[in-house]
Amino acid sequence: MHHSSQGMYKKDILAKSINLEVFKTTLGCLLIFFLLVIASRLVGYYEQAAAGSIDPSIIIPVIALRMPDFITLLIPLSFFLGVLITTSRLYGDNEIYAIFTGGKSLLSIIKYLFPQALMFLIITAILSLNIAPYTKALSKELMASKTFTEKIQSLQPDELTEVGKGNYIKAHKVNDEMLEDVLFISGDISSASLVISKELSISELDNASNILFIDGLIYSDVINPEQQVITQFGEFNYDLKNDLESDKKARLNKVYDFSNNSANASFQWNLSIPLTIINLLFLGIFIGKVKPRQGRFGGIVPGLFIYMLYISLLVVSRESMITGGLLSSFGLWWVHAFFFALAFLYFSKYYFNLDFNILSSNSISKKSIIAIFLFILSIWLLA
Repeated sequence: MHHSSQGMYKKDILAKSINLEVFKTTLGCLLIFFLLVIASRLVGYYEQAAAGSIDPSIIIPVIALRMPDFITLLIPLSFFLGVLITTSRLYGDNEIYAIFTGGKSLLSIIKYLFPQALMFLIITAILSLNIAPYTKALSKELMASKTFTEKIQSLQPDELTEVGKGNYIKAHKVNDEMLEDVLFISGDISSASLVISKELSISELDNASNILFIDGLIYSDVINPEQQVITQFGEFNYDLKNDLESDKKARLNKVYDFSNNSANASFQWNLSIPLTIINLLFLGIFIGKVKPRQGRFGGIVPGLFIYMLYISLLVVSRESMITGGLLSSFGLWWVHAFFFALAFLYFSKYYFNLDFNILSSNSISKKSIIAIFLFILSIWLLA
């Protein structure tokens, strides 16, 4: 009984030690990559702002909205490196052999790390499927949008300009807050209204644009003359706020519209990112096996090869789905199946002591690099 309790205690200590090291390494990698991505994006956005492409005031909000998307993509890579670096360190410092002497194996380490992998999978899935698509859509909306005042200021005389979904304005004379001889169209091809006025006054309150028409006529339902009603007015106030808000909601509701290939590909991509974590756990453990003289970072190079191949094939398959290529019927699932099979090969090599090398830290060569390149190229051509 005493020996059993002592064994359980040692097992708990070992599991906690390995989990803590992987977790700390993962967070360290995540923080470094996150800061690099943020810095890169800031430089890019400020370059666009300097060129006049975007408003400098929206840069920080756009970066904040893109953070869930950045973190979603960085968690699998960071966890993979955490597992890889920890495993390589255990081999490099010969600690792994003490673990083996105690009756444990690489499969025991996988078992210890699986709850942590599951935790990162759930976090990534929540971000990827529920948060990142909406914040990314909002950031694109913010990047592309102009305030109503900016749109009015950019009007050219006698030029029809869209100022909101289904709303168009043309004016003979354009001033900062007043238009003269105005033509305003609102609606779509099935039902549209026409406003003709001598003047139009603009006031903007909290991004809600109110436009005041002065001295004119309203032609309702101009598409169907038999139902048309003509109304004369001295002043007519029109609020674009509801149109702008409904347009934003409509776009967000269509984040996962499966009626087109692009949205379906985006959904599979967002689901695939968290799924990579399980395969990367197995691959990180087996690829991290290095000889003592190679040091604790000996497994990083082959690991990065595997990761880049994984992501490249997912990207190629996603593009194939969008364009309707040869691989579109398989979706992105065949990529996960391929790397699951690769992980099983590593497992077979370890468990059954088979003699083969696939991108191990001892077998990276020019032939391996060429083989990977040719494989990706062939998949790209098929797509």
